[in-house]
Amino acid sequence: MEQTYAQISPETTEADFLSGRTGFALGFDSTNQTMVELWGEGFQLKGPLTATNELGRYCQAREQLAAYMREKILQEYIQYGGAQALCGWYDHAMTERRELLIDLGARAVAVRSGKLEKPGTGYVAMDRFLRDPYHVVLEEANKTDAQAAAKAPATFGSLYVSPAAVDHLCAITGEPSVVTVKFVLDHWEEMELVLGEELPKLLQGWQRFRLPVKHRSKARYDAVGMVGTPVEHCVQAQYQDQRAASEAAGLNLAKETQYLAAFDPSISIGFSEKGLQKVWKKLGI
Repeated sequence: MEQTYAQISPETTEADFLSGRTGFALGFDSTNQTMVELWGEGFQLKGPLTATNELGRYCQAREQLAAYMREKILQEYIQYGGAQALCGWYDHAMTERRELLIDLGARAVAVRSGKLEKPGTGYVAMDRFLRDPYHVVLEEANKTDAQAAAKAPATFGSLYVSPAAVDHLCAITGEPSVVTVKFVLDHWEEMELVLGEELPKLLQGWQRFRLPVKHRSKARYDAVGMVGTPVEHCVQAQYQDQRAASEAAGLNLAKETQYLAAFDPSISIGFSEKGLQKVWKKLGI
């Protein structure tokens, strides 16, 4: 027997299409509600919804809502300064938190090596994060990388505590590292946890992997599901597909590509044995 879902009337208001409850009632498992709450305010339907059934009218309305949200996001993104400004904010936020990030990385190494039973940060969410082998990855340095590391500048790089080229240099001593701690961030709330502060509105709702929102049983998609933050690769692809309109709005796609081709908010911190001992001594480990 085919599953049935709640119905909506032709008199349904804009608020109903902004509400996640409507999508769930009609058979969608997700409604991208975080992005709707951030960018859906002020939405108004244009003209009557002409589909012959409730699900069709919902999808028509959500197509309008998706277009409305994308326009608002693009306008604010351009006013903010685009990828250069957003990456600059992220760099600054990590620089301000540099010492604490190094401490967190050293705690993670201590837990994995058996020197600590638990991270002991004082925050349950952070302790759980540091013990998660998916989100906090420890990699032993490869001796063959030592020569390449020695040639790389021991400086901060965009979106890394130590740039990708110097993952094998210690963040404390600048010597070749014995282990690299990688904080793998897949969601905007993980970014807030690690950075310890609220993200700019344009980064809130960020996901590393954004998938289309499909109906549970029908061949229908919620257009709002693919509305994401400007620094997501799927969103940048949309800007490229609509190149003329994007550039007419003021987006410099050449500069966007330059800054976002390797965008990855994950963080890598290298430690030499001497560097680890120094941090552990400071932390009382």
